[in-house]
Amino acid sequence: MAQATTAASNPDRLAGTVAYPSKTTGWVTTIVLFLLTVIAMADRMAISMLISPIKADFGIGDFKASLLVGMAFVLFYTIALLPIGWAADRYSRRRILTVCLIVWSLASMACGLATGFVMLFIMRMMIGVGEAGIGPASHGIIGASFPRDQLAKPLALQGMGMQIGGAGGIAAAGAILSAGAAGAFTGLPWVGDLAPWRLAFIFIGLPGLVALVLIPLIHDSKAGSQPLAADTVRPVSVIPFLRANPRLAGLVLLAAGTSAMGFGSISAWSPEILQRIYLMEPAQAGAAFGGVVLSAAILSQAVYSVTTDWFARRGALDAPIRVGLLPIILSLPVAFFTYRAADAGAFLAWQFALLCCVVPCGGLANTCVQQIAPPELRSRLSAIMILIISILGFGLGPALSGWLSEYVFGEQQLRTAVSIVLIGGMTITLLMLLVVQRPLRDYTAAREERSA
Repeated sequence: MAQATTAASNPDRLAGTVAYPSKTTGWVTTIVLFLLTVIAMADRMAISMLISPIKADFGIGDFKASLLVGMAFVLFYTIALLPIGWAADRYSRRRILTVCLIVWSLASMACGLATGFVMLFIMRMMIGVGEAGIGPASHGIIGASFPRDQLAKPLALQGMGMQIGGAGGIAAAGAILSAGAAGAFTGLPWVGDLAPWRLAFIFIGLPGLVALVLIPLIHDSKAGSQPLAADTVRPVSVIPFLRANPRLAGLVLLAAGTSAMGFGSISAWSPEILQRIYLMEPAQAGAAFGGVVLSAAILSQAVYSVTTDWFARRGALDAPIRVGLLPIILSLPVAFFTYRAADAGAFLAWQFALLCCVVPCGGLANTCVQQIAPPELRSRLSAIMILIISILGFGLGPALSGWLSEYVFGEQQLRTAVSIVLIGGMTITLLMLLVVQRPLRDYTAAREERSA
């Protein structure tokens, strides 16, 4: 235990000797991880477009529907995160991703065969088990492949996969619903008699199995010919590190979760708002919202990551937070106007601006965690961060919005419920980041002084 404590309190004892892979290898790996993230998020978020037909078939309300969107996924996702994070710091991250990809893809396809609410709830839990591996393994691989002043861009690209995948899944689900309603799938063998929402789960889950051919392209220091010094260190416990840095680690991790409440509520309920409040057709709502998310994710993540790395190269030790404060502040008034838009066009325009403010929070959290993480704890700290994001952002956020809508304001006031959750989460995030900005600078300065 003494060795573990020393390692955690002096996390960069090997920082000066870490051997990173070539830039080409690092970026090829990052691109593959981006594609896997896209597939994972498409499988996770497609259900947001399918709420209405599922409610009709199973006879449930907004609250139970919100459990399928968020809590069912989060329940086993959170249970699996820490064991998978531990395994990813000890064993081949590439192999872990392979197993997880198979599990979540098969479970996603099985959602299309669910016979009732309980079975669909269970299949959503199994998607959570599989997707619990994508974040810890991906962040650990990227964190071990790029130095601090180059981290923001690859982490942002992998992070873009969350928004792009979510948007793609929602848009694809909307298109499948409309095509099914028009009879496009009638007569197909085995699946032709299934409802369109069931076909959406099956078709959107299938690319995950095809993507298995990409796994060998991922650089894995534990399985490849170029071992990294960071991965040859004797593994230590994460507890001594958290005890040594309670305010820094605690606030960074909690801020990741409260900021995710915003994106979680937006992605879970915006397609339904477009259909319920603005009376858009499913295909139109899915395509419109998917396009907004896609464009906002690419623009905001690109600007945030390039600007953050620019400040970091010029000595800003708090670059992730310094750059991220402005969009967080702007998100508060933008959210207010978004959910008071008079028509669908205005709502989508404000939604684009809101997403440009909210999406960079993911890159901020990922970069901060990999900046403070000791090399041998990269995946475990990432797993803890994703655990908190999952509980607060994709579990509590959508569920609280659904509960407020159904039991407090009424289902026609869904916009009010979502805006309250979003503004509250972003306000708490802003306050925590202001408090933790100085400790991040001090910690990083001491870390780099030790490694000099």
